Amino acid sequence: KARERALEVLESDELLDRREPYALAAGVCYRCQTEVEPRLSLQWFVKMAPLAARARLAVSEGEIRFFPSSWQKTYYEWIDNIRDWCVSRQIWWGHRIPAWSCNDCGHLAVLREDPAVCPACQSSAIVRDPDVLDTWFSSALWPFATLGWPEETPDLARFYPTSLLVTGFDILFFWVARMIMMGLYLTDRAPFRDVYIHALVRDEFGQKMTKSRGNVVDPLELMDRFGTDAFRLSLALLATPGRDIRLSIERVEASRNFVSKLWNAFRF
Repeated sequence: KARERALEVLESDELLDRREPYALAAGVCYRCQTEVEPRLSLQWFVKMAPLAARARLAVSEGEIRFFPSSWQKTYYEWIDNIRDWCVSRQIWWGHRIPAWSCNDCGHLAVLREDPAVCPACQSSAIVRDPDVLDTWFSSALWPFATLGWPEETPDLARFYPTSLLVTGFDILFFWVARMIMMGLYLTDRAPFRDVYIHALVRDEFGQKMTKSRGNVVDPLELMDRFGTDAFRLSLALLATPGRDIRLSIERVEASRNFVSKLWNAFRF
């Protein structure tokens, strides 16, 4: 409707030169698929360059290792081209941003504790920022926040840093790199020693399995139909470090046939 209204205004002011079909990549909502209208708004950002510099050193100097090592190059590409991180979100659920503005003097305060009055003018007419943090912000704190940090708890002393993180490549930057940056900045220690990047199990056409696409292959159904050993063998045969798996019913069926031959040979 905003676009239609804009056309009406341009036409009424005789500022519209012409109309013609034009194909472009229009952004859509990932949930309802309606077009997203870009607009300027005030947001909260984290300055990332200082955090990224130390995170790069942690890998280049061997403090953190990637397996397969080829993913180290991808990590560097993200880190070397990093931009400031917009951490504010306009959604209902999330960790609230600890910022308050004063309606009387306009002072903006970012505080650890909830204030009763404005720190600048002592007015009680203060309002908390309605935005919440990006979910990846709290996820970046996960390795130590779940262990009682910032308190020096027994769990934190025993389990942080950990030895191994196992994850998929699709969240290498969104989660892994940010955990490294936050861990180094807030605890002065890397959150883990080794990062093992495993494959993603995709559908037979190489598409990521999602509920919206309707292409999810249920492993329980495959095991009920072909047997657990056949399903395990399929994954074992297809699993190559750092390479995605294209899983199909035909592959599991072929594994079932092979397992059946082994079973029959053993019985004979």
